[in-house]
Amino acid sequence: MSKKQQGFINYYRKPILCLVALGFAALWFFLPPQWTLSLPQDVPSVVPNLVKAAGCLLIVLGILGRVLASLTIASRKDAEVVSTEMYSVVRHPLYFFSFVMVAGMGVLLGRAELFLYLVGTYLLCFYPMMINEERFLEERFGDAYREYKKITPRFIPNWRKWNARKNVLIDMPLVVQTILDAGLALLLLPGVEVVEYVRGLFF
Repeated sequence: MSKKQQGFINYYRKPILCLVALGFAALWFFLPPQWTLSLPQDVPSVVPNLVKAAGCLLIVLGILGRVLASLTIASRKDAEVVSTEMYSVVRHPLYFFSFVMVAGMGVLLGRAELFLYLVGTYLLCFYPMMINEERFLEERFGDAYREYKKITPRFIPNWRKWNARKNVLIDMPLVVQTILDAGLALLLLPGVEVVEYVRGLFF
């Protein structure tokens, strides 16, 4: 795929995401506590723990979804229009489950402004990437991809469209790489506690 085909945001995704990450780190660590949304005093103490558990669950679901998406596409990426398993319910399962992980991170932190920052910047960065990739795939596969677009939602899965094969060819290097990449998100769980502890020493 050429620079022109990738589009600006696809081509410069790494520096853009680095800037987003730096902005998030600054907000997370330096944003004054009074800017956060606190729970009412009469809310049971178990509620914050349930919120954190929900965040952890979303992160794990995101990891599992990305692995399944990688199993689906295997070695067929850019070789044909993939329309089975995860790609039968949504056109961009990797982006969707990454979004689930990002949302989980926001929920885990329990801070509304950080949740909105993560979700907002994710959509601003990755939604244009989806559109650019669809444009590329439409040029590559023509009518086959246009027909696929008609029946498959772009970002929100429609599980009623699930269509699975009986036999799946596994591209192990791709699956292992996806597990390693997504598995880094698990480091967020202890990482959040460490950062919050250090932050508490200053605020």
